[in-house]
Amino acid sequence: MVDRLLFDVGDAAFACPPDPPDLRWYLEDYRRVPYGVGAARGAELSAEMAAWGEALFAALFAAEDRRAAYEAARAGEGPVELVIRGEAGLPWELLRDPVRGRFLVLDQVAVVRATPGTEPGEPVCVPGERLRVLVVLSRGDHPIVTRPLLDRLGGDVDLVVLRPPTLARLREEASGCHVVHFDGGGLPGPPEEVAEALGGCDVPLVIAGACPPEAAAVLAGAAGSAVALPHRLDAAAAAGFLACLYDRLIAGDTVTAAVTAGRERLAGRPERPSLRGPLRLDDWLVPVHHLRHDARFPDLLDPKGDPVTSRETFVGRDDLFHDLEDHLHHRGAALLHGPPGIGKTELAEAFGRWWARTGGADPADVVRHAAAGPDTIVAALGLPRLGPEFARAGRDRRRDLVRRLLGERRLLLILDGLDTLDSLGSPDDDGPAALRDLVADVAASARGAVLITSRTSETRLGDLPRIEVAGLNADDATGYADRLLAAVPGAAPRRRRWVFSDLMAALAGHPLAMRLTLPRLADTEPEELLDALRHRGLGRDLLGAGVHHALTYLSADERRRLGAVALFPGVVITDVLAVVSRFWSAPDAFRGLGPAAWRAELDRAVATGLLTRVRVSTETADGLGTGPALAMALGMYALHPALRPHLVEEWRAAGQRGFDQEYATTRFALMEATAEFAERLHHQLTEGDAELAARVLRVQYDSLAGVFGAALDGRQWRTAQRIATVLTTRWSGDLDEEGRMWTARGRRALEFAGGIAPALDGPAGELWFSLVAGDAERHLAAGRLDEAGRGYRDLLAALPQRPAGAQLAAVQHQLGRVAEERGEWDEAETWYRTALATGEEIDYRPVMAGSCHGLGRVACERGRLDEADRWLRRSLDANGPLGDRRMTTATYRQLVRVAEIRGDAEAALDWVVRCVAPAGPGEIGDRWRELTGEPVPELARDLVAEEGG
Repeated sequence: MVDRLLFDVGDAAFACPPDPPDLRWYLEDYRRVPYGVGAARGAELSAEMAAWGEALFAALFAAEDRRAAYEAARAGEGPVELVIRGEAGLPWELLRDPVRGRFLVLDQVAVVRATPGTEPGEPVCVPGERLRVLVVLSRGDHPIVTRPLLDRLGGDVDLVVLRPPTLARLREEASGCHVVHFDGGGLPGPPEEVAEALGGCDVPLVIAGACPPEAAAVLAGAAGSAVALPHRLDAAAAAGFLACLYDRLIAGDTVTAAVTAGRERLAGRPERPSLRGPLRLDDWLVPVHHLRHDARFPDLLDPKGDPVTSRETFVGRDDLFHDLEDHLHHRGAALLHGPPGIGKTELAEAFGRWWARTGGADPADVVRHAAAGPDTIVAALGLPRLGPEFARAGRDRRRDLVRRLLGERRLLLILDGLDTLDSLGSPDDDGPAALRDLVADVAASARGAVLITSRTSETRLGDLPRIEVAGLNADDATGYADRLLAAVPGAAPRRRRWVFSDLMAALAGHPLAMRLTLPRLADTEPEELLDALRHRGLGRDLLGAGVHHALTYLSADERRRLGAVALFPGVVITDVLAVVSRFWSAPDAFRGLGPAAWRAELDRAVATGLLTRVRVSTETADGLGTGPALAMALGMYALHPALRPHLVEEWRAAGQRGFDQEYATTRFALMEATAEFAERLHHQLTEGDAELAARVLRVQYDSLAGVFGAALDGRQWRTAQRIATVLTTRWSGDLDEEGRMWTARGRRALEFAGGIAPALDGPAGELWFSLVAGDAERHLAAGRLDEAGRGYRDLLAALPQRPAGAQLAAVQHQLGRVAEERGEWDEAETWYRTALATGEEIDYRPVMAGSCHGLGRVACERGRLDEADRWLRRSLDANGPLGDRRMTTATYRQLVRVAEIRGDAEAALDWVVRCVAPAGPGEIGDRWRELTGEPVPELARDLVAEEGG
């Protein structure tokens, strides 16, 4: 039971104590100047708040009846609710009982404000099984609390961001919400207009950041309660307060009790980020609760056990989040541009996660893609969502399909690193105009949006909103420094010195430079770090200075070896580096290092901030991964692209006159080592731990593909062929368009003028044949029959007709498949008979079996069932010695179909039983479904049931 005391303080009997403490400076500026005079002033204000709180207590309880009522309520030793009506501008949360020596709000007393004449009454019960929160963002000096709050809520709350954040939209969306949270810079309009917009929505609770208590009092007139955060709270602390508040509401508490619990959480965890490190701050007094009538939510379900899957690690950039929210909603597009290492990619990815988690798009419809031509981007949007219809379509049809898709689904395309493209398209694209048109299509669509990153402002893209990404602001930089130094205990005493603020100013909020520099405070004084930055030319090469200083902690040989790391186009693979070390031509500094030694080497680079570890889950369906695939998964590191040129320059400086030869031999060795690694990875995909190997390939694909491209450019055909073997695994899966692009690039490198293929008996011809054949097979599988036919005819033209060979027979068979898919039965029969004759001439049974099977299908389509039966039986005979279960199953299925058309149930059953053998009588139906993916044919179903299957 709560004892409620209602006191009016608007009369002349109340005398407010003079000279209230400067709460704004203490709560908002103290953390920014925690040295010297600032530190002393902060301590004085903390003591002054206690004294002034006791004076305020004495003024409020000067009347004997009030003091008696208060003492009686406290004697009950239960929670007390103190409702103060009037004088909304005073910091009533500072009330402090001099006898008990505690602030009331931290001593089981909820201090609540109300307008004069308010009678709160009993709490109202609000229906609903899920807590529904509507967030309204406004630009301002306060952080966006919802960002860190999302991690703490997990799946417990239905949270949506209002887009656009206008009063008109608020009127439409607020009804039915339990909470409306005005986040960031305060209210989207004058408090009276906001209250009017909320007036008919019956919202139980309004939360308002950057909102004066007087404005909160106006909001409380339109809602049950208004909780204002008039002073700037650290974002993480504010998120902790709100997460606790929501948890208590879900648990059944009233709003007043939930606010008290959240305030106690602030008090229990008082350390806040500051330049000198964690700083104790009494910011529990910031939340101000205005009450019209209390509420509880008894029907809310407690969905614990659905936690957030991963914590957000991105720091700050609220101002840019506001810009992106505005541009993507109103213009459908934005370009982030800025110098290398400034955090463009991280910002774009973090915003993509935010957009998906707050109702901007479905999570699966936030598509991040590295810089590529328009055709590749269109495929990334369309293929996963439109499937076979998209795969079969030509270029113009594909773009039409994607335009339609953008009108139906909320898609966000993140196009990363546009500056890395030599041109805005592949040779098969229409160049800059094509990509500009694609960006315009996405931006102009009903529901789509596009976010681009580049080091330049990309004037070639035409008129789209551009946002320059500069260094982190002071508060964000302090938060990032806290994160970087949390695991560096030796940094704490150095950080408490005033010179640390000079170091932070010199770093100018550059995230990558901070990552390289600040961890060195473990054993280096800030003056030394500052001198190192200035020595390299402060303001001109901040990132280069950070790299140079980080490398001073490594030996000369270690610095040279890190140069080889810079040659990886993507993820750094220790197994590849270990193979490089075995080459006789490898530089002396590289020789003799195995995988374990390279991992130790790269771990030392991680400690300097130059690299980061890449972690891949090693859990598989069969338990923890083992063997070579596990070793591959454990030996990966990431290097920020902006650091590559700096590491190569440092390598050049260490190698001096011998650098050019050392660079060339290392680059060649890296290509050969990557080829060896690719073959081992392919072996794991086909005969080892396929699940873990596929996971490794997804992470390492960019590196492998980049080295493949270097091998093509260097005319290292055998090396390229060995790498392509594993890349085709992805091209045949989710990277179909990428496969088409690489095939086209390979053909340009390999073919002579006029598209003449190289001789097939050499390494160039072998690579050409495998690329073209794989591309044609993917076209055929996707239903792109014209492209498949052209590919196979190119292969046929390149193959010698005599002597006959297996490749010739296979290509003839595939041309039969293309004709069959088109329904051109005469042409299909001709090609299958030609392939069969070639196969019989050289006794190549795979083509013999396949061509007989194809002839059987064609005969069946033409209604020549006896002929179909004979061809299919010949296919079984030809396939017998091969033991190809896939071909056998397909042939049995076709024989069952022939029996169905004839109406011969006994024959259909016979072929079904042969197909599933050695399945027992009770397993026939299940085994047939397992092999074919289909139920037993209806004609044979009763007979199968009689067999017990």
